[in-house]
Amino acid sequence: MPSAVRRVKQLCGHLRPCAHPEDACECCASRRQQLKAIACKNDPATGYSWRDVHDDLEKGIYAGNYGWDHAAYWGIAEAKAGVDLKEWYKTRTEAEFYLPEFKGLIDDPQTQRDWDRISTFDPMGMTAHPPTIAACKAKLDIPELTGLKPDGVIVLPDMQIVTSKCAISYAWNLPLLAPRVGLSEEELRQALYKYSHDDRLLDPKVKTYLPAVGGLTIYTFGDARKLKDEKTEVTVRVHDECIGSDVFGSDICSCRPYLLFAIEEAVKCAQRGGVGIVIYYRKEGRSLGEVIKFRVYNARVNQDGGDRPEMYFHHTEAIAGIRDARFQTMMPDALNWMGIRRIDLLCSMSNEKYEAITGAGIKVMKRVDLPDDFIKDSMRVELDAKIASGYHSDKVEGSASA
Repeated sequence: MPSAVRRVKQLCGHLRPCAHPEDACECCASRRQQLKAIACKNDPATGYSWRDVHDDLEKGIYAGNYGWDHAAYWGIAEAKAGVDLKEWYKTRTEAEFYLPEFKGLIDDPQTQRDWDRISTFDPMGMTAHPPTIAACKAKLDIPELTGLKPDGVIVLPDMQIVTSKCAISYAWNLPLLAPRVGLSEEELRQALYKYSHDDRLLDPKVKTYLPAVGGLTIYTFGDARKLKDEKTEVTVRVHDECIGSDVFGSDICSCRPYLLFAIEEAVKCAQRGGVGIVIYYRKEGRSLGEVIKFRVYNARVNQDGGDRPEMYFHHTEAIAGIRDARFQTMMPDALNWMGIRRIDLLCSMSNEKYEAITGAGIKVMKRVDLPDDFIKDSMRVELDAKIASGYHSDKVEGSASA
């Protein structure tokens, strides 16, 4: 038995995972059961496709505001500058440049085979008016990744890592998204209206919504155009934002270590001739936010007996009322956009992410845990609680498919 598994059994032997871990908070159990029956199907029967989302964005027919989580700042800046930014952003300049790696990938009809699954953004947003997608080249300087070897292409002699990154802002297809999150379209519209007071959400003729939330960023290592070849090796990490760990190195969770490990694996995949992909989603604190997150931290570390696995999820549910607000069935759209139908190595322990990915028609050949040498003692409570609740906790024997 691997040492990691023995450790988990020793530390969490008293914990009893529920029969259906994804329903552990119970408040959304019936909805989540509905989601399982609604895979991300092609050719949506809603009659409103990604093409319609694109067309309505071009025509300005949508709820929400172009600007998303920055819209309020844009409003103030516009008033001070005397510039109509809504009109300004519909224009393009002669200096516009479309990164060939991404443009060449998404323009290929082969890549577009699964775009009818996409419910959260405009796949043609890179060239749209206004744009909702942009990509550029970058170099990453990550001193912790000492195990990489320079090759002059992916890893430079000074150990900088070459990447192409692509930012995507959301444009939700309401009719298609509703069943994805286990709601009727009317229920979804009412839920969004409650938290936005946007009257356009109550108009059934308005079917696209720009939510006031952060989007996602795709980091690719190796030429993304290689994904058009189904034989290309692919390594993937889908990572939800945790600024305390990812940026500032807080050691109460394993988010930064898993992110670093995944980048390392993605780079090694690219050096073998494949494509490594890390997608970073702005879903701080399981989309509950930092205020709730810090209240939970305080409850955990100050409780009688100290921080321990069996109370990990209890405090979140007691303080937030729910365990998680991320809805991973929305997550695979970025993978479908890139035309991915097989992942050779998935760097994730989350069963919800795995099920969402395979439910989107993507085969996962192997999942990998975070190695023990990336884990500090202060991170054990989080990992042990997640594994006890049903997270993947060992290497997959053979392959797993959708």
